[in-house]
Amino acid sequence: MVRKMSVELISLTNEQTKMKAAEEEKMKSVKEELLMTKGELLTAQKELLTRNEELLKTQKELISTQWELQSRMKEIEVTTELLKEKERMRRSTMTSVGFTARLSNTITTNLNSHQTLIFDNVYLNIGNGYDRATGVFHAPVAGMYVILVTISSVGGSKGEDTEVVHNGVPVCRVTPPHLNWGGSPCNAVVHLRVGDTVWVREFNHNSADQIRGDYFTTFSMGLIHKDDDGISSF
Repeated sequence: MVRKMSVELISLTNEQTKMKAAEEEKMKSVKEELLMTKGELLTAQKELLTRNEELLKTQKELISTQWELQSRMKEIEVTTELLKEKERMRRSTMTSVGFTARLSNTITTNLNSHQTLIFDNVYLNIGNGYDRATGVFHAPVAGMYVILVTISSVGGSKGEDTEVVHNGVPVCRVTPPHLNWGGSPCNAVVHLRVGDTVWVREFNHNSADQIRGDYFTTFSMGLIHKDDDGISSF
């Protein structure tokens, strides 16, 4: 009986020892996992701190760039206002605008529909409103302008029909004498705003049309009354 109890006690002790060892091993494993997790957390924390530092640096750079942009925009605004004021002063003191131009040579080739007639020989161009390369007048100041156009035909041909246009809208038309040497005028008074355009173009095209050059075909404009500020419009 005593021997049996002794064996059972030894067995129980062994079982407790095994359980204790297993528990210790489990605790050791848990500690290792905790240490590993702690290390990972520390690494993640360092990465977050690094990213925060990078974000703060980027934020400072953005703020600095924003200030630079605002400063430059302010400089541009000031410069633009100065240029506008300078232009206003120039326009307010500009009292003479006008030009006279003519064709250098007779046109014998076919003109396209609505093709601009370029008066390339410029005699006068006060205010530099007329562009000899395009044949277009750009109003440098606002006001009333007189338009004087003469289109001459070549004897033996049908004269070229042309029209004067303001911003693309016809103002008056010219039909030169047919089969005779002669010229026809197109005169008008228009109000122009700053930047408005006036030019002469072909219409009612005919393949036999010709335009006599030299002093016989001319395009002139002149400012007859400037608006009070030189830049206003109706």
